[in-house]
Amino acid sequence: MSISNYTRVLLLLLGAPLLFARGAPEGSSNPYYSGRLEEAAGILGGSRAAKRQLVVINYELAEMNKAAELLEDLLKDHTIGDAEEGELSLELFYTYCLSGDHRRASLIRPRAEAAAQKDKRTQAAFYFYSGLNHEALGYTERAAQLFKQSVELDRWRPVAWYRLGLLLREKDAKEAEKCLQTCYDQNSAFTEALLPLARLMMARASWTQARNLLIIANSRLPRSREISDALAEARRHAPGSPGAGLYLVERVITRTPPKVKPAAAAEGVIRVGLAEKRTVVSVKAGGAFSLITGGRTSSYRGQAQEQIFIRWINGNMRILDKNQNELFRSSSPVVLNLSSNEDTCIVAGVVNGAPGTNRSYRGSLEFRSYSEGMTVVNVLPVEDYLYGCIPIEMPATWPAEALKAQAVAARSYALAQKGQFAARGFDIYGTPLSQAYHGAGEEHKNTSAAVDATSGMVLKAGTNLVKAYYSANHGGYSDDTMTVWGLEDYMSAVPDKMIPLRKKELPADELYAWICDVPESYSIMPRLSFATSYRWEKWVTPAEIRRRLAKDPGDIKRIVSRGRGISGRVTKLEVIGTGGSVFVQGDEIWSAMGGLRSSLFTIRYKLSSRGEIEYVIFSGGGHGHGMGMDQHGAAGMAGAGYSAEQILAHYYPKAVLGRL
Repeated sequence: MSISNYTRVLLLLLGAPLLFARGAPEGSSNPYYSGRLEEAAGILGGSRAAKRQLVVINYELAEMNKAAELLEDLLKDHTIGDAEEGELSLELFYTYCLSGDHRRASLIRPRAEAAAQKDKRTQAAFYFYSGLNHEALGYTERAAQLFKQSVELDRWRPVAWYRLGLLLREKDAKEAEKCLQTCYDQNSAFTEALLPLARLMMARASWTQARNLLIIANSRLPRSREISDALAEARRHAPGSPGAGLYLVERVITRTPPKVKPAAAAEGVIRVGLAEKRTVVSVKAGGAFSLITGGRTSSYRGQAQEQIFIRWINGNMRILDKNQNELFRSSSPVVLNLSSNEDTCIVAGVVNGAPGTNRSYRGSLEFRSYSEGMTVVNVLPVEDYLYGCIPIEMPATWPAEALKAQAVAARSYALAQKGQFAARGFDIYGTPLSQAYHGAGEEHKNTSAAVDATSGMVLKAGTNLVKAYYSANHGGYSDDTMTVWGLEDYMSAVPDKMIPLRKKELPADELYAWICDVPESYSIMPRLSFATSYRWEKWVTPAEIRRRLAKDPGDIKRIVSRGRGISGRVTKLEVIGTGGSVFVQGDEIWSAMGGLRSSLFTIRYKLSSRGEIEYVIFSGGGHGHGMGMDQHGAAGMAGAGYSAEQILAHYYPKAVLGRL
């Protein structure tokens, strides 16, 4: 399938409106990008191009009625063609639905419906908004039908599953539960789905499941009387205590630690932080081992397949055998060294820094005592580390040249990070906070071959190693680290190979159209990318945003971007409420706004008939911070015949490929 055909298929699966793709007056984009939206609105004139920009600016300022008035004015121009009239009618229908003016939405719906027939993607969006319109007017059966039609065309729409689930509760409880569960599976931050979902579970006496959901809901919204009352009822009926046994370390590790082939190259060692603040960890060694503490000779020698426990109590570590008999104690670091570098250890109680199932690791393990618990560190050669990192960071089935580019970027990043967290006992996290790393158990021949093929190859700027940032998907355009993070690094704003370089910022309407559209790029190639990473939409309640902010702004009135990079990424947000303003910057934006995939987004609102914000709507692009290499884009370029060297040169134009 060609990229153009694939993009057409993807368009059927996404539901954001695709309007305002035309030009705009000069000089209005700078204040918009610098966050002076009010000023941008003030300097725009009354031309059609200006009105199109003002629609987008008023969306973000929560002036949905003003946006509707502008669209009405645009429709009065008798010189527009049928296609533009249809697009404007459809957008006006959406805007009426979002502003709570459902009477006017009903009046224009026939014109909008005619425009929506052009493709399935537009139909899916139209059915969803029509469902909102019918539900608000009391036509619930028809609303349910429309929501169902929408999710049949676009399954990834949590709010549609939620509304459908609520409407089906009386007639089909089983189907309603499935809908609400789908909503929560697609968006775990959709807290409002938890209470109705739990009540459906309680109705069929599934008390434990209901209780566990309500515990989550209560932790997020502790002031909700409805949730606390439902939780109390579920606890009266649910057997046992919540979460019992969920985080207990495995008493007997039954698996055998795998044998491995050490990397031929030796580029020094790296200290990987696997976990912090642990009170108990269990280890099973695949070969003979020794435990060393305080820099002395071995405190204990163990045999292959032997399992030990390390328990932290008030600053001291107690090392126990499999029968819980104490071998020795230490407040100094304890190092487990294997006698052969072909052996590994299985560690239970640590999964990417969280309690859970076990994983196997090359090299040695170090257990360090701190005031709040143990830190577990994996110390191993850099190339061995990359064997366990690359297949987690990039699918091993992707093209070999993309895997090589990933290996070089990951090696450069890891080596540039050395000493970064020395005070905490390691160089790099074993999580996406640095680079994802799952140890020896998930290594793959393809990714190991990429590591070997690029042995010693790194990115440099002069004599300095480049901290080669990368993320899953840039959405078609990366940004520079100074703009987004305020860091002097070697990451430039780079468009996808298929997307033109921007010499200046886009006007507000063009940026809106570009984010809501699905532009062709190497980041959205078939079988080498994930559609929902390239373009996405998320509806978040004000309550969810308020609970995530460090300071409560009161009732949220609007959320305004106060800075954007050339790519359109938001660098600073102002949450304006009845109690004042709260500012959020950088990567904190993703979490604070309800768990977004990136900071490349536009903002609209769903208002009630009284003008209160029911949802903040983020239409966005990309997955991750958007600096450096785009992993999906690298795969797409490799699939099109580009080499690893060409991929790296494209995404890191200020760096050169060299050797250690």
